Formats: sequence, C-alpha cells, structure tokens
Amino acid sequence: MQLRFGMAQWQHPAWVAWLYTQQGASNRRLSEYAKFFDTVEVGSSFYADLTQEQLQSWFDQVPDNFRFAFKLPQSITHRLGVSDEAQVIDALTRFCELLRPFSAKLGPCMMQFPEEVSPLHVAKIEALCQAWVLPTPLSVEVRNQAFFNKAEEEAELLRLLANNRQNRVIMDSRPVFSTPAYCDSLLDAQKKKPRVPCHPLATGQNPVVRFIGHPDLPLNDVYLDQWVKKLVQWLQEGREPYVFVHSSDNVAAPLLAEALEQKIAALLPVYVPKLKLPNKPEQSLLL
Repeated sequence: MQLRFGMAQWQHPAWVAWLYTQQGASNRRLSEYAKFFDTVEVGSSFYADLTQEQLQSWFDQVPDNFRFAFKLPQSITHRLGVSDEAQVIDALTRFCELLRPFSAKLGPCMMQFPEEVSPLHVAKIEALCQAWVLPTPLSVEVRNQAFFNKAEEEAELLRLLANNRQNRVIMDSRPVFSTPAYCDSLLDAQKKKPRVPCHPLATGQNPVVRFIGHPDLPLNDVYLDQWVKKLVQWLQEGREPYVFVHSSDNVAAPLLAEALEQKIAALLPVYVPKLKLPNKPEQSLLL
C-alpha cells in the first residue's frame, strides 16, 4: 500500500530550525527534506534547462525510495499552438534523454498545459503522451474549462489518458478561493493558481493530487476529509497516489500533509503513517 506525500519545493526559509537544522548548508536542504517526504515537485525544469551535473547532485542527496516529479519544460507544454508538432516532440525526446539515466528515482512527471490548450489540441496531447518513452509514469494537467464539462470533451481526455495508462493531475485550489483574499499570500495565490473544478478521477496507476491549502489551517478540514475518502478508495483499488501539498505561502504545507495522512490512517487502520514531523516552534500560532 503505497501513498506518497511531497511539497512543491524542498527549500523554504520558514522550514529552517524545523525541517532543516539551523546549521545545515543550504545546498543540502534536499537531503534534509527527504528525511520526511518521499517525493517532490520540481518546477525549475519548467522554466530552465537542467544539466546532468545538477540532476546528479540532486539524485545523490536522496534515498533510493525517493521520487522526483519533474514538470516538463514550457517549450513543450506551452508551444502546442504555435510550434510545429515535430519540434515539440523533438523537445520532449531530448527531455526524456536527459532524465533517462535517473529513471530509478523518477515519479510521475507532469505535463502542465495552459488554459489556451483546449479540446482542439487533443490530438497533439495524445501525440506527446505516446512519445513519452521513460518507464516512469506521465501525468497530465489541463486548465481549459472545457476539459471539466462532464461531457464529451472531458470524456475524450479521460479515454486518452486511460488508454495510454497515464495519469490525470487533479488540481484542488478550492481552499484558497474559499474566502476573500485578506492577506498577501492569499492575494498572490488567487492571482496565480487556476480556479478549475476539482474532478478526482483516476486514469492510471498513480493519480496525482495537487492540493492548494488555505493559510487558516482549520478551513482546510472540509476538503481534506473529502480527499481522505478518495485516497482510501484508490489505495483499496491498488493504486499508488502522489499527493503534493501546497499552501498559499507554503509555510504550513507540511502540517497539512501530516494532518491528511493522520486522517487516512484513522479511516484505514491497515495504513501505517510515514510522516513524522518535528514539533514546529510556532505551531500553536499556525493552528
């Protein structure tokens, strides 16, 4: 029974003297993060080219059971409408070759498409899915509202992913939109995070959840309780989900992950929690 929890980053200044030792070197933050979490989103691959040396440094810092979930470069996901399909496929092939030596520690890499990518681009999405040659699973995140219409457009995407044994990324941004933006981090989150319906549908072995939590932690409980039931269902079906927990400023995201896992263990006694975070000095202020 495998369920992985991770964050959207492995470095955060607010985690010093909590998840990291006060004296630890900043370039060793990943190894300290990996003592608690067994996966992480890697967003830097979306914005910039990675090097073999950089990847090797990261992979050497984590244990064998750790999994990196890289975002595919924006030159792939954000060029569907303007680039020749062969160029985009070539960019994907190069990215796969870059990651191939590190396949043993790869999780479900994410193709994160912008809102402009619509059902009109389904054939191109499928071509990318079929061009994915690494043994690690691929996951697809869409943001165009037509993919959430519970009609043929959404059904076509789900069939595509299921037929290719690839995963849908389920974005749950409901918590950060559940109140007016009364602080800077909420204002920023509401500007940047997509407000798309949350359809928790699994199309592959490794469904991917991206949960964007509210900074007022108790306000997340109603959403966490819904996810507990779905995650337990997937575990009982033999699936191995990945849950990436964010919050509007990511400061308390580790606490949300820990709370979610404790709720899962309460509903599914055979599940053994893995997250054991140290006490946070200002935890009482967050709660």
